Amino acid sequence: MKRYLFSLFLVSPFLILLSWTIKLHYQKETLPEVILPITGYDPRDLLSGHYIQYQIDWNKADCSQFEGTLCPKRDFDNTSGQRNVHRFYIPEKDAVALNESLTKGEYNGEKVSFSIVYAYRKGIIPIPKHLLINDKNWQEIIINNKGE
Repeated sequence: MKRYLFSLFLVSPFLILLSWTIKLHYQKETLPEVILPITGYDPRDLLSGHYIQYQIDWNKADCSQFEGTLCPKRDFDNTSGQRNVHRFYIPEKDAVALNESLTKGEYNGEKVSFSIVYAYRKGIIPIPKHLLINDKNWQEIIINNKGE
């Protein structure tokens, strides 16, 4: 009996992590999508090479995407104490250029607008899905510019 209990205790963390991962993936794929414009945030953070930090630009957001046409700003507040500052993780080799573009508002001399696609439903923590540059996936922009 002790052997079975020991095995259960040994395996249970992996089962919990697996079920949590499956739940998050399911939510990301099935929740309705909303697109929110973002602006840069310059944190002077030493780890900024792995992600872009941004703030949601609620002044430019289309609130008709949400129930009651009201923007749920509190649902998108960050729990780390920095209000409305979020991170989108990207490969390190692309992070520096994209972070500069986000802060300056231009990429390769062209004016750009950035947006994030979220999987969101009221009562569930929003999950960032895609970064958009001028309404195109950021990876398309990077690949096209590297080929030139």
